[in-house]
Amino acid sequence: MIGIMSAMHEELNRIVAMLSDVTEEKVGHKLVYLGKLNNKKVAVVFSGWGKVAAATTSTMLIERYTISQLIFTGVAGGVQSHLNIGDIVIGKFFVQHDMDCAGVLGIKRFEIPLLSLTEIPSTEDLQIKSEKAAKDYLDFDLAGDVEKEELENLNINSPIIHCGLIASGDQFISSHEKLQELREALPDLLAVEMEGASVAQVAYEYDLPFIVIRVISDKADDESLIDFSRFIEKVASHFTAGIIKRLI
Repeated sequence: MIGIMSAMHEELNRIVAMLSDVTEEKVGHKLVYLGKLNNKKVAVVFSGWGKVAAATTSTMLIERYTISQLIFTGVAGGVQSHLNIGDIVIGKFFVQHDMDCAGVLGIKRFEIPLLSLTEIPSTEDLQIKSEKAAKDYLDFDLAGDVEKEELENLNINSPIIHCGLIASGDQFISSHEKLQELREALPDLLAVEMEGASVAQVAYEYDLPFIVIRVISDKADDESLIDFSRFIEKVASHFTAGIIKRLI
């Protein structure tokens, strides 16, 4: 069984709508949708926002449903100036940007205590498959999936696929000052969000194949709240569900 997690209800609903033979199961405060996508068994669930919510939901999927791999989709803020709204980031490495135990002798900033890691890699095979799924969605599905007017309103012309470093923290980054600080501390950073690195840590500790796919919803600056709201409502659920359908 494949585990699928989404951080937005709009994205989750579109993914669930693609499933066949759907049943629902309540686990704590989470509602898990069990079904088939492209004839493969899946468990789909809303992750919640933030690292703790994503970590507990990931662990629940692993322990209760014995999933063979974990796919996380959602949106993220673009950190580098060359990333635009609608671009897709496949996470190759994940760092917790608010992890700082540097006051303890021998531990560096961003390093996860006791694991001696600052960046956790995703599964290479899933990186390759996800990049192809995203490319196929953009090449073959996007034009018929999202209205041209909606794309134009958000200045989405030719989305680009990027692979690289994603940072997670329990903050919605929406200021130029914080954005610049992250650029200086993590020069290779592509995108920032609130869940991916915690999913990565859980998957690492369970030795579980995983991938995180993010669509750039904003520039993580002072206009983020405006761009984020518009993108989620009009476009994000189409992108993420379309990529998932191609990937599975």
